Amino acid sequence: MKRKMIQIGIGGWGWSWQQVVVDSHVWELAAIVDLNAELLDKAAAQFGLDREKQCFSSLGEALAVVHADAALVIVPPQFHASVAIEAMERGLDCIVEKPLAHTIQDARRIVEAADRLGRKLMVGQNYRFKRAPQTVKSLLGRDLIGEIGSVYIQFQKDPAFTGFRTEMEEPLITDMAIHHFDQIRGILGLEPVKITAVSWNPRWSRFAGNAAATVLFEMSNGARVSYTGSWVSRGWETTWDGDWRIQGDGGEIHWADNEVTVKPHDLFKTVFQEGAVEKRGALQADLLRLPAEERQATLLEFSLAIDENRAPETSGADNIQSMAMVIGAVRSAELGRPVTIDEIMNG
Repeated sequence: MKRKMIQIGIGGWGWSWQQVVVDSHVWELAAIVDLNAELLDKAAAQFGLDREKQCFSSLGEALAVVHADAALVIVPPQFHASVAIEAMERGLDCIVEKPLAHTIQDARRIVEAADRLGRKLMVGQNYRFKRAPQTVKSLLGRDLIGEIGSVYIQFQKDPAFTGFRTEMEEPLITDMAIHHFDQIRGILGLEPVKITAVSWNPRWSRFAGNAAATVLFEMSNGARVSYTGSWVSRGWETTWDGDWRIQGDGGEIHWADNEVTVKPHDLFKTVFQEGAVEKRGALQADLLRLPAEERQATLLEFSLAIDENRAPETSGADNIQSMAMVIGAVRSAELGRPVTIDEIMNG
């Protein structure tokens, strides 16, 4: 039997989320909540919802009419704390679209509320739930390249964005790089301790703020992760995941264009590895088959976490660390000096 979900916020990115929930095998869209009555009218018609019994202007109104197990929060980040805490206080488990909150302080408030109320709290970091990164994570778990020492990530896109992103001070770092920074933690299994960043805006940029950046992370094991990204590329582009080279004392994993290649330093490790074939002195890895990907996988992981009474992979408590990477990168770029994660977490 499907669990029932109320979606709070249906504008912008939230609009496409409605179809994701409707298509879910484990969740049913029980109701939607938004302050925009015209959007509610449109959603009711498009997604087959009862305008009077499933479309509301507040969560309180919705819960007076429908039963639900969880809330999906997709309002502007500055309202995440108040909306998510209200939902959990009303007895709902909660998925919050990234970023978890506008500030570290608000993120902590949400996490503390979830702990106090015994509710499941997950952040919508959908990039973790893809075949390629899960394949890379699996290969690292097999110790094919030894201890990680250096990671190089290149991200290049030229999306035709309009609206709020073009007015942000640090659009690349705050709106896009959160995905890649969260992947660094999720794939490598390492935590950052220090951040050094520079950001700039190429003269041809249509963004008001800095649309390009280079960020260097010092990780908990002493490794360095170098990230360079641009939202105003004028040539070669990567996928949305970027181009990754992960180097250890025993070889390298290269992930780009949804292909994962392993080049062990030990020649004999290229003779045979399960799930891979040798090509030109390296191993071409088969991508893992997953039961779901991206946002559908987010919904599935959330449901499994409830079933198994455990924290979801991208829990609120876990995601604060990814938030700190973003905030730290912005602060380092502003101050022109390295900053530590401790500074961000305790500042």
